[in-house]
Amino acid sequence: MHIRQLEYFLAVSEQLNFTKAAKQFYISQTAVTLQIKSLEEELGVKLFNRTNRHVELTPAGKTFQEDARAILRRTRDAMERARRADTVFTGHLKIGFVKGYEKTNLSDLLADFHAKYPNISLSFTRENVSELYDGILNGSLDVIFNLRYSMDDLEHMDFVVIRHYPLLAVMPASHPFAHRTAIRWSELKGYPLVDIKQNNSRYGESATISNAFINAGFLPNIQYTSDDIETSLLAIAAGLGYALLPGYITDALTTREKVIAVPLEGEERRMTVIAAWHKNHENTALDKFLKEYVFPMGDLQASWDR
Repeated sequence: MHIRQLEYFLAVSEQLNFTKAAKQFYISQTAVTLQIKSLEEELGVKLFNRTNRHVELTPAGKTFQEDARAILRRTRDAMERARRADTVFTGHLKIGFVKGYEKTNLSDLLADFHAKYPNISLSFTRENVSELYDGILNGSLDVIFNLRYSMDDLEHMDFVVIRHYPLLAVMPASHPFAHRTAIRWSELKGYPLVDIKQNNSRYGESATISNAFINAGFLPNIQYTSDDIETSLLAIAAGLGYALLPGYITDALTTREKVIAVPLEGEERRMTVIAAWHKNHENTALDKFLKEYVFPMGDLQASWDR
């Protein structure tokens, strides 16, 4: 049984005319007749009752008509799926993001990308600043959403500035400054700090923070250190101290955390989130992600001549 035989059969069954069916396929009536006869012999049943003036389906023909339609429909669907699979963009994208950045609209962006390119598989890594940059350099990550500190050691990367976030002092509701609309960095002198662990801090994060305290005229009084945002918020709520956190974290705070976020005065009190990737990458899925989703979000800050 061949697909073409089924098509001939359905054409005759719908028009009940061998001549018209033959014209539909630009072949002779004899060719259609022979193919139908071959199909009947293979099935072992008669599909049409035919006289010089009349053609009609037999009971077996009527039953086979629906099955033939279903077979052709499934065959055409299978062919279309195969064609799409051959042309649809495929690949894999390893995405990293700094701890806390999942509280932004990052999930909306990734969901939209996945809906548009379902054959590009995605994997995610939530890490600290240094681990994310290392991931780009060692090839374990394709693109990262990370805090920018010093880019001096990142000559192998290109990046886009996504957004500047204000830096806020997050403190327990009982803190003397909790009622303030803004505070100066120097006013934090002497108060205990809940610090975010920077591990080896190879990309300037610890130096940047330390310099900010030195410029304010004091060194931080670190009372508690955590490498997890949620744990730090718990420590703050418990009264162990305050923490300095960017707006993408504080924007998502609710009364449930039992903490208050107070802005720090000064335009320089900002933290910059960038999307970064290796200059010499060869991932075509990353190219598509960058061009369609990352570049429209911000300003390209380095050459990208692909």
